Amino acid sequence: MTTTLIKRAEEFDPMYDDAAQALPPVWMGPHVSLRLVECFDTLRALPLGDHTGDARSAWPPYLYEWEDLLAQQKQGELERTQQQQNRTRVSPGARDITRALDVCYWPTKFLGAEHPQLCAAVNAVSLAHSLGFDAGWVTSKRGGYADTWRQRHDQGCIIIALGLITYSVPVF
Repeated sequence: MTTTLIKRAEEFDPMYDDAAQALPPVWMGPHVSLRLVECFDTLRALPLGDHTGDARSAWPPYLYEWEDLLAQQKQGELERTQQQQNRTRVSPGARDITRALDVCYWPTKFLGAEHPQLCAAVNAVSLAHSLGFDAGWVTSKRGGYADTWRQRHDQGCIIIALGLITYSVPVF
């Protein structure tokens, strides 16, 4: 019987490595960034309910008559309307929510008091990545330079990674 040793990746790049298959040997800045983006994705996927304060109705917002449906079919809009009416929203599981609640505290725990600018940058850039934007989006919302936001984000993630190593938090 032969034994095959599998060496873990020395350098972890979340953009090219599959996070589910290749975990870094210890916490690293890019991996912390990946977990923060997943945290924001999970929090955005939570059902929020209606914020208007009014009672919600089980009826759809608009009732389509037969003539409306025929007109939509002629224009090619019927499929899009049906997709909007039949969409489902998958809520995150308990494990994802628990993980997100743990992760969302990291910037405050490891950066909040000593490095408030890094804490703000980590949160802002992670939220931007979660929404599919980059640091330029943060610049348009908060001002400054994208390179500065990105640099502070990366520096903050490294400090968080060192804190996670210090507290012996297992890599996930």
